[in-house]
Amino acid sequence: MRALGNFAAIKLENSESSSGIQVKIDGRGLVHSCPAWPEIEGKIVLFDDRHRHNTYEDYVFVPLEDLLGVLN
Repeated sequence: MRALGNFAAIKLENSESSSGIQVKIDGRGLVHSCPAWPEIEGKIVLFDDRHRHNTYEDYVFVPLEDLLGVLN
């Protein structure tokens, strides 16, 4: 799967609570595809999750202006 244009395809991370329930971490994920900024592919980013983004399975498609920073 590849993102198009000024979007990044981000795989959402899962976290396990102390009771063993898996939940998705909002606003953070691994960049799977970003044609405009290929240097961030494979890196964990923070994004503004207050906006509605299109999703597909475990992926969210985020416009570049909603990316906030690269963690690693």
